[in-house]
Amino acid sequence: MNVHIALSGEPMLDILGIEVTNTFILSVLIGLLMMIFFSMAFRKKEMVPNKIQNFFEWILEAVFNLFDGITGDRKKTEEVFPLSATLFLFILFNNLLEIVPGLGVFPILRSPSSDLHFTLALALFGMGFVHFSALKQLGFFTHMKKFINFKDPIMFFVGILEGIGEFTKAFSLGVRLFGNLFAGEVLLMIIGSMIPFIAPLPFMGLELFVAFVQALVFSSLITVFYVFHTEKHEH
Repeated sequence: MNVHIALSGEPMLDILGIEVTNTFILSVLIGLLMMIFFSMAFRKKEMVPNKIQNFFEWILEAVFNLFDGITGDRKKTEEVFPLSATLFLFILFNNLLEIVPGLGVFPILRSPSSDLHFTLALALFGMGFVHFSALKQLGFFTHMKKFINFKDPIMFFVGILEGIGEFTKAFSLGVRLFGNLFAGEVLLMIIGSMIPFIAPLPFMGLELFVAFVQALVFSSLITVFYVFHTEKHEH
């Protein structure tokens, strides 16, 4: 049994001294395929949608209703939906690469979600969007009062803790997604190497469930953070 385990992707190319990993290549490929499929589905919108358009509309409607139930505010849902839906579908499709046959055997086959760099990048981007939106909607000083407050020493200390908490939120988001997918990938690799074909099937079913849940948890938390930070709070 020869199973190679690493926390980050394997370098595949070197472009101007920058290493391009297998997980980066696959994540870019997934992103491009998503854009192509959705562009083709909605290229010619029809009053009576065809089967393809109807299928993609059903996906977006289901995801929209899901996040609308989380926000409890249609306006907030419409604001954050492009980010939340993109994160949910993008992470889900990347997670599903984990059950591709041959995972861990061929260097190119590795779920991007099992790369710590990938998950932390998504978490930082999501939280960055949340705070950028808060600055845009509430104004710089109103939003920054949550983290910098000189009224008294206690509020100043609380603000510092709030600022540190935002970094820990991003870190925990990335590590949670990575930990679950990385553990599942290692499990499938080991079971598949020891007893191929039949034994991995129950675990693949479990990983399908984990892939969906982790994508949902990540995007839902970003949605909750967005609603919290873009609402005006009384003193």
